Amino acid sequence: MRIKIFPKNEQAFSKFFIVLTPLFLLLLGTVALTKEAYFIFAAILPQNSFLNSGYLEKLNNHITYNLMLSFLIVFLTVYLLPKTLGRKLLIFPIFFLTSLGIIGLESLDLLLGVLFPNSFLFFGNTSFTLIFKILIFFGFVGLIILNILAKKEASLFVSSQYLFGASIFYLISLLIYRADFVVFSDNFFINSMYVSTHMYVGYSFVFLSLLHFMITKGINATLYSKTLGSIGFWGFLFLLPWSNFKFYFGSVLPNWIENISLYLSISLSLPLLAIAVNFFRTVSTRIEENKVIYSLISFSFGIFVITNIFQIVSSLSNIIPILSLTNFAIAIRYGYVFSALLITISFVYYLIPKIFGREVKFSRLESLTSFLLKLVVSLTLFSNALIGVISGYSWNAGANAGNPTIYGEGFGLLWSLISTPLTLNMFLSLTLLLPFLLFFISVVKAVVNGEITEAETIELTEEEIPV
Repeated sequence: MRIKIFPKNEQAFSKFFIVLTPLFLLLLGTVALTKEAYFIFAAILPQNSFLNSGYLEKLNNHITYNLMLSFLIVFLTVYLLPKTLGRKLLIFPIFFLTSLGIIGLESLDLLLGVLFPNSFLFFGNTSFTLIFKILIFFGFVGLIILNILAKKEASLFVSSQYLFGASIFYLISLLIYRADFVVFSDNFFINSMYVSTHMYVGYSFVFLSLLHFMITKGINATLYSKTLGSIGFWGFLFLLPWSNFKFYFGSVLPNWIENISLYLSISLSLPLLAIAVNFFRTVSTRIEENKVIYSLISFSFGIFVITNIFQIVSSLSNIIPILSLTNFAIAIRYGYVFSALLITISFVYYLIPKIFGREVKFSRLESLTSFLLKLVVSLTLFSNALIGVISGYSWNAGANAGNPTIYGEGFGLLWSLISTPLTLNMFLSLTLLLPFLLFFISVVKAVVNGEITEAETIELTEEEIPV
């Protein structure tokens, strides 16, 4: 199956993303495994500019939170935006070049991070490309707005709302990101805002955009309520950007912003309830379903719900001092990432017959991939949440006893408690590579040797920009 260098439409361009998705997942899994393995075996491995904990953490952050997220935003926008607006994308050649520019700059950051490790900032950006990423994402958001304005009467559907929100907040995160503050409070504030806008909102909105598309088109159900979808959208839009400040509780951040973060994080229960009701009432109307696709969609939704419950529970006043600045916050980040990746895999399975005209036979290979993903994701979230709770209790107990657990005998005691789940994290990262590899084989098998089936036909129309 050939992929043209210059695709003539959105569907042809989607072939490029379907092929790259399993490759990006393999890259993500490999780097995550390297980072976890180095953390456990650092004492017996050589130290250099590449093989050290700080660099591997930056590399993992870049691939997980920058490269993969920007790839998914572009992927979904190219395919879902025209579908949900009911019209072809305006100025598609420029849209095509802009999309390649976004993915290309994030990939260039990866190369520059290897060549110039000192310029590789903590969250994976480099000082060389940041301004260019801002400019090209400005163009990308502008093209989205142009296509929205071109719709004369119909408004944005739920999936388009989330896609537009993800793009806007991704751009905002690039604008506010700084790494040269001297004052600690400034660094805490900006880093926390970057995590909230870039990771929480970005991945959440990517997931929710795909969720509303897949529970209708993917399993042939009827959306229960657009109103509940809008409540979920506006609720997460205003609450999620404030939800990360609470993890700096007791730091140099002002008390008012910590308290606002606690209250607004608890308020996440309202949009979460709206999304949950909409999901269960919608899937109850499904006519037919593919078991593997439906299983991945349902499980990804469960991970998303658990992640937000972690957000809400960690906001309780007697719990947050224990969980601040621990792996519990990392478990929440992973929860948003995993929920988006799981539903993306089901989305790729759904798209292969639509785009390539090749049938996906859901055999034991796909079932095993689904089972392993569920197992690894569940254990990874539980392991990091457990590390966070143990660390928090140990730090507080050590501080109250006048024996901080950041060095000496106190640190030895803490390490004896968390070394087992940290070692488990390494083996989970190793295990995660297997379903990613099986997914890659499944996609290649379907695209190359799958039985020919009826591909999706383009029924979109062109419309002029309203004057």
